[in-house]
Amino acid sequence: MNHRQILAGIFGTGLFASVVLGQAVPPLADDIKPIRVSGLGIKVSDLERSKKFYTDVLGLKVGAKVPAQGEAVEYLLGMTGDIRADSLIVIRKGEVKPGATEFGTIVIVVPSGRKMAERVVAAGYTTARPIVDGTNFVKDPDGYTIELYQRPAARAPQ
Repeated sequence: MNHRQILAGIFGTGLFASVVLGQAVPPLADDIKPIRVSGLGIKVSDLERSKKFYTDVLGLKVGAKVPAQGEAVEYLLGMTGDIRADSLIVIRKGEVKPGATEFGTIVIVVPSGRKMAERVVAAGYTTARPIVDGTNFVKDPDGYTIELYQRPAARAPQ
């Protein structure tokens, strides 16, 4: 099979799928349009240990401690403690299944990626990569990767 036949098959399959599997999606009406991305929820093996990492080490604030299903409890964590305004990291006790921590990264914007990564290491946690100037990657207690994103310096006007 040559390159053109492969491309024709891929594009033909895509066209077939869009015709057979569904109609064009109408624009979102204002009454159903998402307002904002609220946050990310993760399961952690030790709720209090994880809360301590995210609050004491990374500096997030607990916006709320809320009951979840059954006896479960969740912490809603953000930068200000205002759950209506913050983008939240929701931590909930649960089984951390193999591979669950490899979904990607949790990104937190910081003034100095190096200084925050050094703080994380000094608190007894690990880095996912060697520490550098700028953006760094660390691991939370369950192995989730936290990207400590340092925005590039603003360019001087020319």
